[in-house]
Amino acid sequence: MSNLETFLSYICGEFNNDNQILEQEKNGNITHPKARHVNNICNHKIKNIPKDFKGKFVLEESYYPKNIMPHLFLFTENEEGKVVLTSYEIPNDISKEDFRNDNEELVMDFNTLEVSEKFTPMVYDYVNGGFEGESISFFSPVTKFTLKERTEEGTLYVSEVFENNGKITFGFVEPIVYTRVKKF
Repeated sequence: MSNLETFLSYICGEFNNDNQILEQEKNGNITHPKARHVNNICNHKIKNIPKDFKGKFVLEESYYPKNIMPHLFLFTENEEGKVVLTSYEIPNDISKEDFRNDNEELVMDFNTLEVSEKFTPMVYDYVNGGFEGESISFFSPVTKFTLKERTEEGTLYVSEVFENNGKITFGFVEPIVYTRVKKF
């Protein structure tokens, strides 16, 4: 199995951080929001993909209290065998509420997909039985976004931090710990 196939087997499925929240409740210190991720390969929802296309698009649905954040990511393997995440823009004609894995009517055209200009692609290293990556992006001259992830069988560790002029405005340095509750 290639690194890309192993990686995708780790990140695809439905995940939540219920265990993390329960542990924090026991300790009397809730520091993270209740969250859920639904990740699945969506190449079959994209028309006009070249026949020899080797990458896998993943539709990631992120659910937080009062907030839905879907994403479209392309995962590829570089010449060194490392997994690379490239972020794509959600097509303008699709609402974030409709951009879901279970939406049978969702169709995108490969020829109109656009790479996100804001997000710096993330390269994952295979370390101690899992994949680790970090991406630092500047969404404006003063707005910095840092994404750190670790994926291993059944668990995702995700730290997302937005900083404005060096001050954290959103996110968590300590990762949200997602446990897979359903495998796709």
